[in-house]
Amino acid sequence: MVSHKSEESYQPMMSERPPLKEQAADHLRKALDADDPDTKNFHIRSALQFEECIEATEQADHAHAD
Repeated sequence: MVSHKSEESYQPMMSERPPLKEQAADHLRKALDADDPDTKNFHIRSALQFEECIEATEQADHAHAD
């Protein structure tokens, strides 16, 4: 028996998401476009979190290369 999920509950696979750098840049663009301070802050915080993930990934990759 095959289970089908509705489109509303569909979660993209990690490989289907844009790269972290692209997601961070997208949040920065949304922050620049936002008029609401809370929305602006959300997108800035999100971009910073993506940048931390990028840095941690690069450090881990570098550590594995040594």
